[in-house]
Amino acid sequence: MSQGKPLIPQHDQRHRAVQGPWTKYLQYIDRDDPAKMQILYVFREFELVDVEVTAATAEIAVKLGRLRNQRLLEKRAAEERALEETWAANAASVAYQKLLEDQPDGVVYYVRRANLIKIGTTRAFINRMRSLMPDEILAIEPGSYSLENQRHQQFEEHRYARDQRGTKSEYFHPADRLKAHIVALRQQHGIPEQLGISITDGRRMFDSSTDS
Repeated sequence: MSQGKPLIPQHDQRHRAVQGPWTKYLQYIDRDDPAKMQILYVFREFELVDVEVTAATAEIAVKLGRLRNQRLLEKRAAEERALEETWAANAASVAYQKLLEDQPDGVVYYVRRANLIKIGTTRAFINRMRSLMPDEILAIEPGSYSLENQRHQQFEEHRYARDQRGTKSEYFHPADRLKAHIVALRQQHGIPEQLGISITDGRRMFDSSTDS
């Protein structure tokens, strides 16, 4: 089956990630290093304060970048946990239920973090990916909260876990049935661009032949 053009949410069509002008520093960085962007930021700071880039200072930049990246991931994970706890606490309120009305221009997204797949929804896709920083953007489809809930129910048996408060996780094990659904979405809506904003671990869940 032929692939369609990659789906770009209407809200984000004018927003594209721009790679920084720091290609001269890439020689010091493993291209699959999850901390690549943070390492580049350290090189940029070195440049601003006139620190000469040598093998020794490059090694320092890599270590600092990895440390910053780890702290950033821990901060984002904590923020996401806090947000999910807030949503769970407010789930019974009328005001919260109002927020769950389907939104125009929304998408349901499928992203990979380590060995799990997160199914979520957003109107601001690129901003959400910048916040989430997944290992891989797998697929997206037009839809909002009702479709997201439908997909959660569809793959309920593969749901990863619940947290200590009993809140259902949005993460799922990559079962064959879920992976087949993602392949079908990629064939229908195209393989999504990674946008230069995902923190990749160098792996891919699907090879090119899977989507043909």
